[in-house]
Amino acid sequence: MLVYRFLGLALLPWLLLVSSISSASSDSDHSEHSLSVQLEAPDSDVLKAVQEVSQDQIIHGTYSYEKERVLYGAHSAESSSVFGPWREPGKAFYKEAERVLAPKFFKESGDIGTLTVRYVVQSVSPTSTSLQIDALFLDARHVKHESKGNVESSEYAAIQEHLRAIQAQQKEDQQAAQEIAAKRAELENERESAGSSVQELQKKLDDLRRRVELRVKESGTPLKSAPFRSASTIQSLPADVEVLVVILTPYWYGIETEDGHRGWVHRSQLEPLP
Repeated sequence: MLVYRFLGLALLPWLLLVSSISSASSDSDHSEHSLSVQLEAPDSDVLKAVQEVSQDQIIHGTYSYEKERVLYGAHSAESSSVFGPWREPGKAFYKEAERVLAPKFFKESGDIGTLTVRYVVQSVSPTSTSLQIDALFLDARHVKHESKGNVESSEYAAIQEHLRAIQAQQKEDQQAAQEIAAKRAELENERESAGSSVQELQKKLDDLRRRVELRVKESGTPLKSAPFRSASTIQSLPADVEVLVVILTPYWYGIETEDGHRGWVHRSQLEPLP
């Protein structure tokens, strides 16, 4: 009897250790159907898609009643008593539904309780992100029931759909921004071209004005009735008076004075305006 007692006492620590390991294993937050994938997308896009799915009020991939194969009534949560705090790298999101009756695709779930989905998003590179999804059902007796994988895969499908929509919207926004930039560049070119045309036109007008607007060099310059020195003088013009050239010949200019008189002045007696 002493030998058996001694053996029993010697084996007791090992039995307690085995019991502790078994208990820890049964309370694990990871099931064999935990979903872990790597997405070719920046973490900002994945975080947004996951947040949207965590707020969609549906636990995807399970249900309680055959007549209504959608489980509504879920809500997003910042933490979870079912999973406990997340202390590993990455950001965790949670979606919970309380008072769920025996959800489908959870092992031995025949009671009422809380169904929780956890999503963990972690950046791998600027263009790659890891995503982990787990689902557990905690019944009224505080027994955890592992998912069979349907919820994880369905939640992942919902996240993929949101991610595609986010990326498609980003592509549309980028294309719209490029089109706006191209249009602005086109308008700027047109404005510059129009500005150049206006400047060229102004230069031509200035050149033309310098050619047709002259002034009399000396006082007493005769305004002739015809382009000949022997022609009669209409009037004598004072110095520096401005005249408008209306007819050009090799030696004589047909001009109009400021007071409306017209006649001819020899070109040597006129000069450009300063």
